Amino acid sequence: MQDPKEVSARQIEVFRMVMRLGTANRAAAALHVSQPAVTQILQQFEGRSGLKLFERRKGKLVPTPEAHALMEEVERVYEGLDAVQRKILALQTHAETVLRIGSLHALAASVMPWALTEFQRSYPRTRCQLLVDSSRGLRESLLQGAVDMAFLGDEADTSGLISSLFYEVAAVCVLPAAHPMARRASLQIQDLREVPLVALSPLDPAQRRLEAAFAQQGIEPRFVIETPFSATQCALVLAGAGLAVTNPLVAREFVALGLRCIPLAFELHFRALLAFNPRLPQSRAAQEFVSLCRREVTLRVRPAWSMVG
Repeated sequence: MQDPKEVSARQIEVFRMVMRLGTANRAAAALHVSQPAVTQILQQFEGRSGLKLFERRKGKLVPTPEAHALMEEVERVYEGLDAVQRKILALQTHAETVLRIGSLHALAASVMPWALTEFQRSYPRTRCQLLVDSSRGLRESLLQGAVDMAFLGDEADTSGLISSLFYEVAAVCVLPAAHPMARRASLQIQDLREVPLVALSPLDPAQRRLEAAFAQQGIEPRFVIETPFSATQCALVLAGAGLAVTNPLVAREFVALGLRCIPLAFELHFRALLAFNPRLPQSRAAQEFVSLCRREVTLRVRPAWSMVG
């Protein structure tokens, strides 16, 4: 008896087709070969396997108990192959892909809605999850593998991560369209001396840079409200609480509601980092999403004075 490992995939395929269709003629038609070829391959299969798989009775093939037992195993193999094929198709069409994104509130309130909408047009079968958190929380999520990428503030600890500067944009001052300074081409830091201001959190790097700029000019700023989010700053300015020095990516979302964005004549920037877990490879969909985010940022950092309310 020969080693059963010598049986070929073609022999198994012919055996399976005969078992499924009942006759050599039907199997031959399904496989697009001749009936004698099917008979010959079956004989080779029996010889190599050392098993009698069919009884020949009046020109008919009658499966033996060994054939039925073998067929159960063959079907399990083919079910596995079908599952592999389905998985390949799912990966090709991104049917089972879940893109998990971690984002700061400023990006989630500005760039993300547009980037995600555009991404869904190209990858309609990919499900997206958007986690909005602090830089510290996003870093932990990235290290734990809970997100595929994270957009962090520039104060974030990126040790153990792959990170790069995602954007650096010049801050703007937002104020109601009816405000006396709303038609200025730009604002000096002295223009904000006695103005009620809505501040970001003292821990925010941009807020610290703003306070340092005031201190350098010997100005005591009049911060009347403090909030951790640029979007909340803009909402408070819209309500009449004061002016705010804020992120232009967020501010432009409020122009249509009646705010004006005035550039600053002194240097002040908002920055964000893009970070990945080095142990998690990035899918093509993830790379495409980052490209879309970069494009949306570029579209939104046109000169602030062109944003007329």
